[in-house]
Amino acid sequence: MKLYSGLGSIKKIIGILNECNATKVLIVCGKKSFTESGAKNKLENYLEGFDVKFFSDFNVNPKIDDAIKGAKFAKINKIDSIISIGGGSVIDMAKLIKAFYANIDLAKKIITSKIHISDPDIPIICVPTTAGSGSESTHFAVVYVGDKKYSLANNCLLSDYVILDGNFPLSASRYLKACNVLDAISQAIESTWSVNSTPHSQNISLKALKDCMSNYESFVNKKSSKQASQLMLEASNLAGQAINITKTTSAHAWSYGFTSKLNIPHGHAVWMTLPRIFKIHSLKGNRINDPRGEDYILRTMTRLKKILNMSQTDDPEKYFQKFLQSMEISNDINFLRGMNNKFKNELKTSVNLERMANNPIEFSQEQIDEIFN
Repeated sequence: MKLYSGLGSIKKIIGILNECNATKVLIVCGKKSFTESGAKNKLENYLEGFDVKFFSDFNVNPKIDDAIKGAKFAKINKIDSIISIGGGSVIDMAKLIKAFYANIDLAKKIITSKIHISDPDIPIICVPTTAGSGSESTHFAVVYVGDKKYSLANNCLLSDYVILDGNFPLSASRYLKACNVLDAISQAIESTWSVNSTPHSQNISLKALKDCMSNYESFVNKKSSKQASQLMLEASNLAGQAINITKTTSAHAWSYGFTSKLNIPHGHAVWMTLPRIFKIHSLKGNRINDPRGEDYILRTMTRLKKILNMSQTDDPEKYFQKFLQSMEISNDINFLRGMNNKFKNELKTSVNLERMANNPIEFSQEQIDEIFN
């Protein structure tokens, strides 16, 4: 993967396309964000001479039928390169189009890992317009079949080129910026404590967390802060690099239920459970899922707290409550009290087991009840 970073770095796109010997280019983009972010105006200046097609006929949280439609569109137009420009869903859609391109009729079997992805050797040039998902630096993509979420993974899905231009996230709403920040920070935290973490991955995830904490307020609260936007985009990319090694854990595993059943955006959804999960991880006496043991986990939590400026005596729930309030985000799940027990149990059990297996502790039923009460 080649990475270009800096305000105005979108101009690198011409050299990249020429390096790829591109002629027929598919631009995968959002229905509104492509124009609102300023990406449309910028790209138009650089794409003269290329045969360009656009695919934006899909919604957030990519669905298999939309991905199949995109792959068919790419196939019909004999696409030889893909530019994905947008947020996490847009980037994932570009990956899915590439994954299905060679075997469109077998898309469902590819998702369920019954057959291997055939690499069509189509380069993906990724231009994130949100500072959050880090999907441009991961080799997996989320896709929904009905209400069920799958994570498709293959090395060929990793972007070949990445452009981090901090001009593009600026137009997002304050709430969307906050959701993006929350996604990046949660990924940095979860990657650090993941059972798959390594010294290398932790160096990346802790750097990402430090940079996020230093810049998120300016990014969310100051509409025209280009420098903060660039730094947050780079921090979220680091979080994505860390997650590419470790994968996410319990907070992400439960987030998909909040998104699919209650329509809470992903970054926000993760924080419906993360504060209480963080608190539980900080305590002694848990059932350990990491072979490095309890002392190692507690040392890891101390490292996280230090970067978060959280003292050992701080209550993580109260600390994170103030943190969320600084962005006008609520993670109050008291609204669940008005819902029947069947629905609550669906939220508790609507969990991605693969992501949960990466968690450093195994939750007891009592702890799960505590998280959701």
